[in-house]
Amino acid sequence: MKLSKRLELVASFVPNNSSIIDVGCDHAYLSIYLANNKDNIRILATDIKEGPLNQARENIKKYKLENKIKLELKDGITNLDKDIDTVIISGMGGILITNILKKEELQNIKTLILSPNNDFEIVRKYLKKIGYYVEKEELITDKKITYLVIRAYKGKEKYDNLFGKLENNNLETIYFFSNKMLNNSKILKKLPKKYIIKRIKIYRENKRIKRFLESK
Repeated sequence: MKLSKRLELVASFVPNNSSIIDVGCDHAYLSIYLANNKDNIRILATDIKEGPLNQARENIKKYKLENKIKLELKDGITNLDKDIDTVIISGMGGILITNILKKEELQNIKTLILSPNNDFEIVRKYLKKIGYYVEKEELITDKKITYLVIRAYKGKEKYDNLFGKLENNNLETIYFFSNKMLNNSKILKKLPKKYIIKRIKIYRENKRIKRFLESK
């Protein structure tokens, strides 16, 4: 099973000895890869649509993994079995991911592995709100879209919502924030001067990014 660059990174964040729900599993490529490459792993692969779930069923049958991957038509993470301790949500918008992660449904969840394709700051901020902290994260660009892959654990830890746990010597991080500064500068050029507060906010963000990229 050959995964995309994004899913390969997501898979690398998944620990052995986990009981997983793969939310929005699509064709179940990630679940199949995990079943074949991780030790002592249990997987519930879910999707909100019958079409992808039927395709997932065919793929799981093809790789003879019916005894390792359970399939379920499911919206989000409601009514999870108590033995599930890890939630994976990948390839969705940041706000959609936060809407799925209802605090009351996470009582037995130790690990969150998330891969939003936008609104990274909102995701980090929301994780703090529901009692999780970012333990590890990395950016990956796949088919011209930059995704963030996060592993979060229950607990509290201080970090900046803009930069999280990203390291400024990583090429993907440099590329992402350099582009963000460039886009901010373009917005400033077009933004009428009467929008003083918004202009100041964008200007300050660029200064923060510049300091981050230049820090050692």
